[in-house]
Amino acid sequence: MFVYARRVQFYETDAQGIVHHSNYFRYFEEARGELLRSLGLPYSELRKEGIEVVLLHADCEFIKPLYYDEEFEVRLYLSHMDRFFFSFGYEIYSGTILKAKGKTKHAVLSKGKLVSLPSAIVRAITEFFLGPCKR
Repeated sequence: MFVYARRVQFYETDAQGIVHHSNYFRYFEEARGELLRSLGLPYSELRKEGIEVVLLHADCEFIKPLYYDEEFEVRLYLSHMDRFFFSFGYEIYSGTILKAKGKTKHAVLSKGKLVSLPSAIVRAITEFFLGPCKR
């Protein structure tokens, strides 16, 4: 599991002082970007190599609200990976309280076309979540 810690900013809240629902998808994206960066695969470098990681699907279940200045963490885990697609699950916690959970599904494009996941991405993600491959 990868953990990304953060605090709610005022501009992320709505008129009721609650985090606006659209921001949860930003939190998922921030956590995913930090995961890839920590694996030595920042989006900026992948893009320089002509690789685009694209979002195909996203959903979120809002369980309890987050409020301005509240500290929380996004817990990210690998839920699926095959030759062309990978999916992550997310749980947002404030302390021990589950606030939201969601999923995203991704693919990789090169020159605008779907391609098999690059071996560097597969290896890095697999080793992080499942440990070193034994052959």
